[in-house]
Amino acid sequence: MLFSFREFKSTVLLVVVGLGAISGCAKGQSTQLASSSAETYCPYLPSKTFTSPVNVSGTAVYEYRIAGNGAVSDGGVVVVIDAFLNSATRTYSVDINSRVYTVQSTGSGTASQVDVVTKLKAAINADTSAGISAYGIAQLTVTQPGSSTSPTVTAVQRVTVGTTNAAPRPIRFAEIAVKDSSGAIVQCAETLVDGTFNFELPINSGTYSIEVRSRANNSRNTAFVLNNPTAKTHYKISTSSGSASSTTGIYLRARVVDGLLGGAFNILDQILNAQDYLRNETGSCDQSGHASFFAGCVPFVTAPIVNIFWTPGFSPAVYVGATGSISYYLNQKRELYLQGGQSGNITSSDMDHFDNSVILHEYAHFLEDVFGAPNSPGGSHNGDSIIDPRLAWGEGWANFFQAAVTGDPVYRDTYGTPDCTSACAGTYFNHSLDPVGTPPNDAPLVGALGEGNFREFSISRMLWDVVKPGSGVSRFSEIWRAFVTAADGMKSVNDPFKTVGRFHYIQSQLTNLSSWSSIRLNEEQMAGFWFYATPFSLSSSTCANSPTTINPYRPPWDNGSFATSDQYRSNDFYRFEHHGGNVIAQLFYDKPSSDTPDLDLYIYRSGYIYGKQSDILLESSHLGDGCPTSGNQGDSSNPFRGANTCTYPPAGLSSSFGHERASATLPAGTYMINVKADTSVRAGSQSKYVILLNGYRLCPLL
Repeated sequence: MLFSFREFKSTVLLVVVGLGAISGCAKGQSTQLASSSAETYCPYLPSKTFTSPVNVSGTAVYEYRIAGNGAVSDGGVVVVIDAFLNSATRTYSVDINSRVYTVQSTGSGTASQVDVVTKLKAAINADTSAGISAYGIAQLTVTQPGSSTSPTVTAVQRVTVGTTNAAPRPIRFAEIAVKDSSGAIVQCAETLVDGTFNFELPINSGTYSIEVRSRANNSRNTAFVLNNPTAKTHYKISTSSGSASSTTGIYLRARVVDGLLGGAFNILDQILNAQDYLRNETGSCDQSGHASFFAGCVPFVTAPIVNIFWTPGFSPAVYVGATGSISYYLNQKRELYLQGGQSGNITSSDMDHFDNSVILHEYAHFLEDVFGAPNSPGGSHNGDSIIDPRLAWGEGWANFFQAAVTGDPVYRDTYGTPDCTSACAGTYFNHSLDPVGTPPNDAPLVGALGEGNFREFSISRMLWDVVKPGSGVSRFSEIWRAFVTAADGMKSVNDPFKTVGRFHYIQSQLTNLSSWSSIRLNEEQMAGFWFYATPFSLSSSTCANSPTTINPYRPPWDNGSFATSDQYRSNDFYRFEHHGGNVIAQLFYDKPSSDTPDLDLYIYRSGYIYGKQSDILLESSHLGDGCPTSGNQGDSSNPFRGANTCTYPPAGLSSSFGHERASATLPAGTYMINVKADTSVRAGSQSKYVILLNGYRLCPLL
């Protein structure tokens, strides 16, 4: 099982192995998470009917924060005093949503203004069913002087993104459970698209509890937002209602303050946005003649349930033996973990419950898990480096998907809230997938064909360029078709090393494809497998005079380790289909100058993590440089060794060369052969090499 997460704000490197054991560079191992079953989804759906019932109806909404950590969205009530008097004592009556609040000032001038605001906040907050809060009257407009009569005080509803607050959003298609006084469920329902609900109760004198829960399992949304993987308890907003007569106008609001329930319902709503986007974009993709049609496309209907674990003030890093702030998805477990804060801090710490980019990014990993069968090794990534192309593809897809759903190319990850000072609120990451000019991050070098396959934001930009409004070359349904087609989609293809190269290859084979050549070239990406998981044939003569060239590179931060190695320039990767039995691998390589780095050969298991020792099944040993002048003429199994005479090197290499050897017995399976330049000592210059497997020359296939 793989561990995949977006990681722009810490340096944690984690990989899940097995079914829960975690190996990490900070905390070592942790045990598998304890778990229990979530409470059964409300069983009476469609809703029950009763003889001579009473009707109950209302609306459920949730508050949120603008752009992650912006102004709270509690209804946007701004009180405007048309006339403000300097009298020491004055009574003000404020009508807000047909609710009248009366306060009395005891000061004059500015002091009176502050007094009025303070008392209005207290009065409104004391009215818990009002549907507004003190945040909404933080802005007060005053005109002086006024008339001698009592001033007119009005309240207006503002729906503006920015410094003025926005209206709360409806809680859509969420579970509703109604319980009697004993706690037994007597009725079930679900909210509608506008957050309203309507159901029946039996007429009697009893009192019922109405709960709107942070779960959905219907044709529109399939997600549970739960507190932790042990208790698996949902969040809820609730009220009580009698059933002696019909009840209308119930108003339930998940707050940003007082428990942060708005965070749970914002998470749930983002999953609905993602599923609605998929249905809208692919619903007709199998209908010939429709603009979204691509042969073999399978429309998205709904997804399996994903469990999303989130707790206010709590970091899920502890579940995987790590420190710091991370949100992540666990492959094959259908579990998504979101950062809720640190040590109870929901004011100035890092939190992701209103970072919609992060929520949708992690949900995209879930979608790929279900509909694309990924094999990313997970791990650390910062959006501006050459990384494992399997990881680059998974993260690049997730960065893109959040932009596609929101319609906003900016990936935004924030911390803090306006409730703290400006020094403790801001953005970790705020970059556009549609930059003006040279991309600020993850830009491949011009002319370095294939480098974009190793860069996650390069992949994100490429996918955005496919669908972006106004200038895209195709539609999302073409991307989706490359995922889900039964015969050769990303989900079904037999490939343990899936990258954007595989994705481009699938797209290029479509019968009614759109041309992506220009956007691939813009990002220096390449369809196929020349730069990673390259196929090869084994021959003693086919490529006898054509050694492979490698152009290693040592940037300033490269210390020669796996962690800092340039996987695009300093490494070559070959997909090895082994039929089982002994493997003798030999590597011969040019050393024309003192600046030429040594080369090493490794064979990894499929699903490997680059550089992880337990995933390296074969590692070559250096036998020496050049021909020995006496004694053993090198490796006795080397077919280029003549009797008592050094007939090195293989054709195509210079007389100055190195040679390495490794052997082991391996079961049948798919492996990765890696030729790595050791740049720890030498800066690196071009070299050539030849690989022999059981005496046959490895010939790369273009």
